[in-house]
Amino acid sequence: MKYNNKLVKKIRCLFVAIVFMASFTSCDNDTLADESNIALEEMRGKWVVDMTWDGSPQGTNTISTYNSSDNGTDAMWIDDLEHSWGLKTKVNVDFNALSFSGNDLDELYYGVTVTITGGQIIKNGATTPTGDVVDSIYFEAEFSDIPGEIWVYSGYKSTAQVDDLP
Repeated sequence: MKYNNKLVKKIRCLFVAIVFMASFTSCDNDTLADESNIALEEMRGKWVVDMTWDGSPQGTNTISTYNSSDNGTDAMWIDDLEHSWGLKTKVNVDFNALSFSGNDLDELYYGVTVTITGGQIIKNGATTPTGDVVDSIYFEAEFSDIPGEIWVYSGYKSTAQVDDLP
């Protein structure tokens, strides 16, 4: 009889654990994000960019653009993931023109400000090293700690193919 009591206790504990875990993972389907309703779908992504600083090449790296938490169409984040000078800022967006810019924006990695000008995404505007036609991106950044010196970012939307990565 002792064996059955231990087995029953283990089964109860297992059942309670499963119910407990299920309470964290279950949700109403209406609350799930619908990919078709994500704002700025045409503007967000991972980009492979060539960078120049005051006219001198600074290498090739990746940056990300993504929508803000309110999922609006008037602003997006630009984030170089600290791969270069350090650029993480929220820019103003003209969604219809696929353009973006902003003056004296807070740069969150180093606590300076940055002005973004000429920001543009061009649909099917670039060809990757592997030959795929993808969107292109271009913008200029001027940081408050190096006034007058312009960073230029230009490149293409990442395909995640090894030969297309920096």
